[in-house]
Amino acid sequence: MANHPDDIIQYNKEVVSGIFESKKSFHLKQARLNIEEKIKILVELQKIALTIRPKQGREDLRTVWQVA
Repeated sequence: MANHPDDIIQYNKEVVSGIFESKKSFHLKQARLNIEEKIKILVELQKIALTIRPKQGREDLRTVWQVA
């Protein structure tokens, strides 16, 4: 990476462009998953959410789905 401002700007544009291309590719891949895989991912995210902040009393309706 060079020290000239134009070089830095061009480098940053390439980095940002690469990030957005990777993000687009990831989302396309996720969209093609079958429904069973999407549900598995959702259940894992529910588990993670409960470990970050455990339930706070009876009024807290957060749950982890029990999938067979």
